[in-house]
Amino acid sequence: MEEHFDLSRYVRNGLFALLFSTAWFLFDNRHVRNIWYILFLGAFLVGAISLLYLTLRKPKLRWQPREALVERKIFSRPAWSAAILVILFFTLSSGLVGSGSARFVILVGWAVLCGYLVATFYPMKNPYLVFMSVLLLGGVLYRVGAFVNEVSSSPFSLGWSEGSRIYNASLFFSEKLYGKKFPLPVLHPSRYLMQSLPFLFNIDSIFIHRLWQVLLWVGMTSWASWLFAKKTREGPKLPLFWLSAFCFLFFFQGAVYYHLMICVILVLIGYQKEKPLRTLIFVLLASLWAGICRINWIPVPALLAVSLYLLDTPFDSKNWLGYLKWPVIWSVLGVATAFGSKQIYQAVSGENPALFDSAFTSDLIWLRLFPNATFLLGVLPAIFVVCLPLVILVILYLRGNSPLKVHWLRWLGLLGILAVFFAGGVLVSVKIGGGGDLHNLDAFLVFFLLISLSLLSGRMAPEDPASRRKQFDLQKVPALLLIFICIVPVWFAFMRTGKWTFRQDLAEQVNLEQIQQAIDIVNENPGPILFVTERQLLTMGYIQGVELIPEYEKVFLMEMAMGNNQEYLQEFYDRLDSHFYSAILMEPINTSIQSSWKSFANENNSYVRNVILPMLMDYQLALNWKNGEINLLIPNNEPELIERLQQIQAP
Repeated sequence: MEEHFDLSRYVRNGLFALLFSTAWFLFDNRHVRNIWYILFLGAFLVGAISLLYLTLRKPKLRWQPREALVERKIFSRPAWSAAILVILFFTLSSGLVGSGSARFVILVGWAVLCGYLVATFYPMKNPYLVFMSVLLLGGVLYRVGAFVNEVSSSPFSLGWSEGSRIYNASLFFSEKLYGKKFPLPVLHPSRYLMQSLPFLFNIDSIFIHRLWQVLLWVGMTSWASWLFAKKTREGPKLPLFWLSAFCFLFFFQGAVYYHLMICVILVLIGYQKEKPLRTLIFVLLASLWAGICRINWIPVPALLAVSLYLLDTPFDSKNWLGYLKWPVIWSVLGVATAFGSKQIYQAVSGENPALFDSAFTSDLIWLRLFPNATFLLGVLPAIFVVCLPLVILVILYLRGNSPLKVHWLRWLGLLGILAVFFAGGVLVSVKIGGGGDLHNLDAFLVFFLLISLSLLSGRMAPEDPASRRKQFDLQKVPALLLIFICIVPVWFAFMRTGKWTFRQDLAEQVNLEQIQQAIDIVNENPGPILFVTERQLLTMGYIQGVELIPEYEKVFLMEMAMGNNQEYLQEFYDRLDSHFYSAILMEPINTSIQSSWKSFANENNSYVRNVILPMLMDYQLALNWKNGEINLLIPNNEPELIERLQQIQAP
């Protein structure tokens, strides 16, 4: 960018950003040809013509306003105007702001306009920094605003697995809640351990439990983002808030889940190059936690410390072993600690160890790497788009510091770490059940951002102490590149849509009462009642008279179906054949085998073949609620019981 800002060039670059966002809207809404689509199509054509005119003619666009027209001070803090836009986005549900892509266009357009107006009223202000601040703050507020509907007092599950998460968190306090000690969660135990904290204080409000999960999402991501920004802000000399906002949005492109952030936070807090023993202690603490996270996070704490070491510490060619001693110690002890933690958890969980790591037997769906019905962008194009702007910026910075005297072993170590986590993330993404977004590349995203920002901050110490690195100068970054570095993570945030709803659905109370009536009738017959879904109704005490059965919960049953665990499933089939359960509460009953062009078709088909169809051979539908989202099944050949149950919903 130039020292004296060329507003004509700024407008051209802003138009390019607007064309990109509008093109995404047109693609995202290609199947909805309404008046708004025509409006945006017209805007795209006008913008393209305007960009062509400005490029060819290069007119001077600086507008000199009169003081009487407007008070200057209203343009001094334009970023906070993004908050008003976000509120409008979530309170207006249709028309111009009906989709996330339309909202994205509006925010980008407003950010471009704010940059132009501020630079007009304050000639010394950088319009690109104004654009960045409006866009980043709007993106952060929008991403946080998307969580608002997840804080609800509804007794029913807000999503396919939302109720299951509350139930799994309760298992850490099963004796207190259910009167029996049940096995601990097999999937994501660290996440549910964090979610279980309200149960420690005997909080039975589902609203508080949901609020706590949102606070974990926002709080842990914000904390990690602040630590990243604090360690890497020296080079760009950006305000800590704005660099933290960028990191916040970058992490949510995965997203990097909050229970995994514990590993990152512990290492960033504990790492000190001069105190390797202190670093080791924090690596071991983080590794203990990583052992009960996802298996591909087991090496993360150790390799995070190794990455910081490779960035900070020049190579000692006269003492290879001395240089590598601590990275090797951190790696060996960290990975061993994580594996030990994993084995200990499996032993104390009370669950069959054979049920852990079921993903190893899952099918691979290689088509998920490319644009598909499950993930419109595809894993590889999406991660390419996420990383490309920063990769270009790092290359430009390193070229400006050429030759940067850094030993090849350090480069090899950093690139090797990135390659390992990239390959591992891609492999997990193509497992059945994955590939719907970039969250399986979470570890790669963490390392990529840390290494990129560290290089840009000048943190990488050269081998020659006398070698002087040029300071990173934000003013010299190509303006269009700077725009896209900010616009990409905001774009991912706006792939969500929705409207804030605060009114209580009165029909839910009726549904709850009818479910309780049905349970009371079924309880007149012998046999337990299996809640495959909606177990939070039992956890929170909304439904009485049901003894919780820990086996065959919906999410875990899906995991076993996708892994084709026939030993586990056969036990389930035997119980179904013997009509062991007097009733089963199920999610929507869909028996269709879907084609590959349907979203998550493979997952649906595995569940239909391994769960739904076998169940319907021995049980039949008696009642349903919430338009078929909740279904009560009873054993076949019980017409009298069906008649009694159906009277509950008789007009």
